[in-house]
Amino acid sequence: MSRPSQKASILDAALACFAERGFDATRVKHIADRAGVAESAMYRHFPSKEAIAQDLYAGFVDRYAERLVRLAGSPGSSEERLRGVVRLVLETYRSEPAAFTFVVINTSYRLPKLPAGTTYPLDVIESIVARAQQDMTLRPGQSNLLAAILLGVVLQPIVLATLGSQGALDLLDTHEHDLIIEAAALAAISA
Repeated sequence: MSRPSQKASILDAALACFAERGFDATRVKHIADRAGVAESAMYRHFPSKEAIAQDLYAGFVDRYAERLVRLAGSPGSSEERLRGVVRLVLETYRSEPAAFTFVVINTSYRLPKLPAGTTYPLDVIESIVARAQQDMTLRPGQSNLLAAILLGVVLQPIVLATLGSQGALDLLDTHEHDLIIEAAALAAISA
C-alpha cells in the first residue's frame, strides 16, 4: 500500500513560509516543519526550494489569468470591465492573501530589511498628500491610502495593508476603501 502524497501539504506550508518570511529567508527545514514532514519527503516531490516556488507561482498566475480572461470576455462596457479588474485584484488578495503576497507583494520583500532610519518613498509621498489635503486639492481619504493609490493604484494599497504597521490599512476584513481605490484607479488611467 502506497503512502498518500504529501505534495499538497508541502505546497501549502511553503506558500505560508514564503508569504511570511520571503523566499530567501525560508529554509527547507521551515517548510518541512510547517508541513509536518521530513525534509527527505519534500525532495521526493520537488528537486529544490526553487522548484516549489516555481510550482506555487505558476499555479497562482494561471488561476489569476483565467479569472482575468473571463472578465475580459464578459458583457458590459469597458468601464465596467475596468472596475471589475480593480475588484478582482482586491478579491484575489482577500481570497488568497498568502499566494497574493508571495507572488505580487514579495517582489519587494526586502523592504522590511532596510536599515533603521531609512526614508521610505511612501512616507514622503504621504506627507505631500497630507499637505495637499489640507489645501483641499485632493479627494478626501486616508493620506497613506491616497499615497499608495498614487504609486500603484491597486497594488500599492495592498502592499501597505500587508507590510504597513498593524491597523494602518485593513483591506482583508473591510471593504470601506474599495470605492476610493476603484475611483482612483479609473482616474489614473482616464484622460
